Amino acid sequence: MENLKVKDAYGALYPVSKGMEKTTVCTLEEYISKPKKPKGRKTSQEEVDVVFCGEDFPDLETLHLTRSMPSALISSGNPIPSGLIEKIRKQKTFSIIGVQKYLFFPEMETALNSCGFETLHLGSLRDDMSVSEPLLRNVKYVFVDMTSVKHADYPWSRNVNPNGLFSNEICQIARYIGFSCNLKAVFIYGIPAKSAPEVCINLAAQTAWHIADAVANNIKEDPQTARRKGRLGSQFEHKIVDFSTHGDTLTFIMSAATGRWWMEIPLIKKNSTELVACTVADYNTACDGQVPLRWLYYYNRLNSI
Repeated sequence: MENLKVKDAYGALYPVSKGMEKTTVCTLEEYISKPKKPKGRKTSQEEVDVVFCGEDFPDLETLHLTRSMPSALISSGNPIPSGLIEKIRKQKTFSIIGVQKYLFFPEMETALNSCGFETLHLGSLRDDMSVSEPLLRNVKYVFVDMTSVKHADYPWSRNVNPNGLFSNEICQIARYIGFSCNLKAVFIYGIPAKSAPEVCINLAAQTAWHIADAVANNIKEDPQTARRKGRLGSQFEHKIVDFSTHGDTLTFIMSAATGRWWMEIPLIKKNSTELVACTVADYNTACDGQVPLRWLYYYNRLNSI
């Protein structure tokens, strides 16, 4: 019942953006009962589903997920859904955003990092919200735990955490989610099943609205594909940083249209390169004469596969 209330609250928000119809907002029951799209069907604009899932993390076996599912979880770190960890174990891309260290088992973080997955702590996120954008840029699925928002901003009786994301921060993350270039569905849970405070209903609805607004205004771009087609120069700018003391260079690419950044990672065994999403801060770090930690992380990860 409360899922319907959140859906109604979303419907009452003013749809200022053209293209909001690209996003379908529904309850978990409605999503599960939707007919599957025929294989091979192509549309001019991929549709995005935003699904209100109620109190608990949804049963992944009931969802229409693709075999390859680069994804992200917005969570304080307690608890991490066991079903999700099992599902993404063999995936190449996964991250947890908003982790609070005192709620997150160190063994879990070590295990995730050993698989090449990233965890973004709340403190680092609060210092610069944009650091979450590269982690969300190419995801297909995002799972949003509304109890990652602090109790004062999300006063549900089961949300007993005095710390966490602020209401405006979950909406900022929602915009970055909607700007993903491959997004298929967002599953929002941690929504009270009954007697939900009005502020909780409204925040869940506004989180969905920010996703839909970003989807409507998103510019999808892929410099890797553009480079293969010989079109990289028209939309993307090369930024080459020379480490003269070592004789090495790092190559960055910036989109003139959106301001997104990528960095080029050498693939030693394949004698080629791969572009990885990054931030302008990574470029600035390189300009200061230091190799960005993100570059080192992906260099080691991609060359150990």
